[in-house]
Amino acid sequence: MGEQQKKTCVCHDLRQLLEEQKKLSFEDFRFVNGDFGYDTIPFILSTGKCQFEAWGWTNNGDFFMTNVFRLEAIDEKRCCATISLLEPVDIDGYPVDMCDNIFSLRTTTNCIIIDLSCFTSLQPLSPRLVNRLLPIIDPKS
Repeated sequence: MGEQQKKTCVCHDLRQLLEEQKKLSFEDFRFVNGDFGYDTIPFILSTGKCQFEAWGWTNNGDFFMTNVFRLEAIDEKRCCATISLLEPVDIDGYPVDMCDNIFSLRTTTNCIIIDLSCFTSLQPLSPRLVNRLLPIIDPKS
C-alpha cells in the first residue's frame, strides 16, 4: 500500500469511527434516549514508528501525558481532526503512564487539531474504559 493510501485510510477509518461513536451514544435516535450507550470510542494513533503522545492538564492543574484520544470532529477535505485527550488512571484514580496498569480513561477538556496525513494507523480501544467507575473499597476494620 502506498504512503498516500495509508494517509487516506486513517482519515477514512476515523470518519467511520466517528459514525460508530455517534451510534453507540444513541445520538441521532428519535425514540430512544437516555444513558444506554457510550459516547466515546478511545483510540491510539501511530506514525508507523511510534505512537502519538500529547500533554494535557487536569482540572486541578497537574500535567499528564497520554496516547489515547477521543474523536470530536473530522475534516476529510483537509485530512485533519479535532481530538480530545483522555487521561489514563489506575484503579485508585491516580494518573498513570500508558505503559502502567490502566483502569480507566478520564475525559478532559483538552483538545487539539491534528494533521491526519502524519499517521499511518489507528487502534481503537474498548468504550468501557472511558470514565469507568472506580471500585468502592471498604476500609479494613
